[in-house]
Amino acid sequence: MNQKLIENPRIKIYTRSMNDILYNKSMSFIDLYFPKVRLQGTSADGYLLDLIMDEETDIVINIDEDAFVYDTSILMNLVDSVIQNGYANCGMPDGGVVHLRHFNPLVTNPFFNVFNTKLLRTKINEYNEQDYNVHKESFIEKCPVEMMKGAYEYVYFEPYYPLLIWINQNFKTLYLNASTHQDGLTTILEDNNAKPFLMHTWFSREYGSNKIQTRRINNVIAECGKLAKIDVKFTFVEKTKLDIAIQRKQVIRWAKNIKRFFK
Repeated sequence: MNQKLIENPRIKIYTRSMNDILYNKSMSFIDLYFPKVRLQGTSADGYLLDLIMDEETDIVINIDEDAFVYDTSILMNLVDSVIQNGYANCGMPDGGVVHLRHFNPLVTNPFFNVFNTKLLRTKINEYNEQDYNVHKESFIEKCPVEMMKGAYEYVYFEPYYPLLIWINQNFKTLYLNASTHQDGLTTILEDNNAKPFLMHTWFSREYGSNKIQTRRINNVIAECGKLAKIDVKFTFVEKTKLDIAIQRKQVIRWAKNIKRFFK
């Protein structure tokens, strides 16, 4: 490992974002001095390539806008572990850990990652998507089978899978454990020392359109705020935007149902 990288890493926080309110709430929990990069209108795999190719950073904390870090000290210890131990990536397996994700465990679901992008750039020119978009038995050697506690299968349906499997096969990946929140959906992510530090609600596309999911996500935000000792408040404008968006979706659904009834 490059000693200069260990001593003075250039770190950025990247988020692929579609919702202003969620993004602002998520970032309010990460009160760190690192630059924050919000990318919109990008593809899932294109986004990951963009952050890897950012020559102005060595380490990227990649986090979804519906993920909320309630202990940044644990996060920073995790970043340090990635750097000190020469990992190229860390994150939760996309299968076998939580019931919502029963897919490929070689892949780290990109709701949260710590990427050593300086290390990844040393070989990124060798990456060929076609070599990693079909499963090979040899890939299984790097599966974290000891972590598997639920269903998984070696499927290849997400556009970012080939890139993350290439990382798995060519570098060291630190896999993180997780559990499911009492709401039955939210994932509680742990660091490499089994310390929980982040909650990921999933269903961000339903935020502001589905009343039940919006309420659930807001409850998780409030819970994370208490754990982080942060007073998370929604402004009048944010509340109004959410109410209007939910009502609009309800009207559209009613209109569609009425249209079908009179056909």
